[in-house]
Amino acid sequence: MPILDQTDYSTLSLGHPPVSRKELHIVGLELRVYGLEEIKDSNLPIACIIATHGRGNNMDQMEPFAQGVLGEINKLKQEDPPEESPEKDVILVLLEQRNHGKRLHDPVNNQAYDKNPTHLCDMAAMIVGGCQDVSFVIDFLASYLFPNGERDIVDWIATGISLGGNVTWRLLLEEPRIQFGVPLIGLPFTSLVRYLGARATKSGLSFSPPIYPPALRAIIEKPFDANPYYGKKILSLHGQLDTLVPHSAGVEDFKRIESDREIIIKTQGNVRHAVSPDMVVKVAEWVNYWVLSPQFFGLPSFTSGENGG
Repeated sequence: MPILDQTDYSTLSLGHPPVSRKELHIVGLELRVYGLEEIKDSNLPIACIIATHGRGNNMDQMEPFAQGVLGEINKLKQEDPPEESPEKDVILVLLEQRNHGKRLHDPVNNQAYDKNPTHLCDMAAMIVGGCQDVSFVIDFLASYLFPNGERDIVDWIATGISLGGNVTWRLLLEEPRIQFGVPLIGLPFTSLVRYLGARATKSGLSFSPPIYPPALRAIIEKPFDANPYYGKKILSLHGQLDTLVPHSAGVEDFKRIESDREIIIKTQGNVRHAVSPDMVVKVAEWVNYWVLSPQFFGLPSFTSGENGG
């Protein structure tokens, strides 16, 4: 099997047709909401997936991902319709990460150590800021989409790629309204210094001030607390050959989190720092199983293949 070196975004649609898209701005923050037109005649409560992109990418590139996730969920419903009526509809929201896409201010801040000595600070700030943006969306999205209270958004699911996977992990720690998450090729915030420290050393830098400022240490290296993860449904997907954000850098944190049986850490062979179509399928299956299905029958897709943790 050939090695997947980088994400081919065009393949993430999984061949599903385009879905409806609504452009929305919340006081300057541009959002794209997918799947609204398809549920306009329904009165079911809504589950909302918020997906965040990777460093150096933008939400334009994520459109096939949105198309693939929603298309695959619809396919799952058609192939294995529930015995009871569906309990919820689903939509998906994209937004630009800070200093990316239309929010770009300085491209140097998105570079690694070879071009950007504040790489660690910038990564930490983008992760924390990305979480703040998602919480902001959760606060206000329903008011803008349904100003007369026509529909209720009852569940929030976080997913994201690379930097977006890091944002997803931090949301699962910090945002109690996020009860379901599928981080892709990302790691918990407390793992950040392990792989970015290794990057600094590889670049010939000392992982100490000013590369790693004391004030930043107080933000990243807080005492570990697994309690916020309790009861949350987490599927973390990784490339087995990923050396940029290696799964191994998160093992210590995974072991402290995995006391809850509803957390699965999974690696895919022959994949480097990239998202495969199979990972998109698993995002859809996870959301369909935990959030949308009124009856639970097991997860054969998640018990096969390679696991890590």
